[in-house]
Amino acid sequence: MQNEDNYLTAELSDLIIQSLADYAVFTTDKSGHITTWSNGAEKVLHYKQADIIGKNADILYTPEDREMLVPAIELGTALREGRALDERFHVKNGGHRFWASGVVFPLFDKAQQHIGFTKIMRNISEKEQADININEERELAKTIVQSYTEPIVMLNTNLEIINASSSFLKLFNLEQMSFVIGKKFFDVIDAGLNVAQLRTLIDETLKSHKFHSSFNVQFNHPQSGVRSMSVKPRRIYQPPNLMFSLEFEDWVKSKDLAKEQEVFISIASHEIKTPISVIKAYTQIVQRELQDAKPIVKKAVNKISEQVSHMSALISALLDTTRMTTGKLTLNQEALNLCSLVHDVAGAFEASQSSHQIIFKEEDNGVVYVDRIQIGSVITNLLSNAVKYSPGQTQIVVRTEADESSVKVSVQDFGLGIADQEQSQLFQRFGRTGSIKKTDIPGHGLGLHLSKEIIELHGGDLGFTSVEGKGSLFYFTLPSY
Repeated sequence: MQNEDNYLTAELSDLIIQSLADYAVFTTDKSGHITTWSNGAEKVLHYKQADIIGKNADILYTPEDREMLVPAIELGTALREGRALDERFHVKNGGHRFWASGVVFPLFDKAQQHIGFTKIMRNISEKEQADININEERELAKTIVQSYTEPIVMLNTNLEIINASSSFLKLFNLEQMSFVIGKKFFDVIDAGLNVAQLRTLIDETLKSHKFHSSFNVQFNHPQSGVRSMSVKPRRIYQPPNLMFSLEFEDWVKSKDLAKEQEVFISIASHEIKTPISVIKAYTQIVQRELQDAKPIVKKAVNKISEQVSHMSALISALLDTTRMTTGKLTLNQEALNLCSLVHDVAGAFEASQSSHQIIFKEEDNGVVYVDRIQIGSVITNLLSNAVKYSPGQTQIVVRTEADESSVKVSVQDFGLGIADQEQSQLFQRFGRTGSIKKTDIPGHGLGLHLSKEIIELHGGDLGFTSVEGKGSLFYFTLPSY
């Protein structure tokens, strides 16, 4: 039997436990009813001490684990072997699941009589997701940089260099890549560049979140002398994990390159879209000529028509993304009634699918000055997402609300919803959440990224609210005309 001096005093023990802010530490009696609850437990599991004391710790486990008697098995293992380790989903107050790593110890009194258990757990899903985000950020930066022959540097929200092209290093007489990665941008850039001017322009870009405008800074080139350097900021990831690029171009050369880019995009658009349009036209002819054909033949031709339309939409999204990245997306704006546009787009979309009914709950008329096609593509994207991510449901609610300064369109579904820790990924390019990647729901992660960029180009804003397991509401606002 241990000497009493070897036991921590109750006060010191409690002080140590309460200092573990990132760990949930609690004790139970022999039957699993909670007897003490730390500050860390409140933070991790979202239960107040007064609300949880006396309840069985089973409520912290998923229904399927309770059905399989996992809590009781865990306590039995701890009692037999001295501890029980586990990594599994647990449940916070409110029903939100999270991945936790935990260990259970049996508790004994001074007479070595078993009196209960202690459990220590930590939410590791957020840490793992943060590590994944960092790795994805680095890989994406590396991939983008490798595709550029021009001087380009990738920066995070702290203006630290994530990656850079070899031509960027050469332009600024910098050493090998390992020397600059992780360094502050303005700590390594000084070779002939007007640093004060560039710092002011980058600060203004970060504050306004406008990453589509290029600006010129003075550059004293060692061979060519003083000349104007074009700097193009482009956002890759949305805040809070902001990542953006700065591409540097000689102003004289960039004008010639800009003409070449316009020609290339025009040719690519024509050459890719023309055969798709031809296929679509011939499909429509076949549909007209097969009025008396067997149902299976009609169905096959209709499927071909649908897939051609999907392919055309995907090509348009890819081209628009390219134009957005290069600052070449042109808006053909006109004054129109946004409510009417929403009705037109929603009507066409509803006719293209049979699983969901679109319910209009508020229909305020409001005039906006927009590109009809681009805003229509945003509405379609939100409706398409609402259908995809609410399997088993049958309704989508659409609202159009107007006031003196703006018009707001919202699309609400009652489906899967989005976990809190995954919501920051939604507007990133190719940004699909980890939980969705594990499903068979199709998608390429461009739609919301492109939609947000389009709305912001119109001077508006796109946002959302979501509750996991209950659904999501996506909305955008545009200035009234």
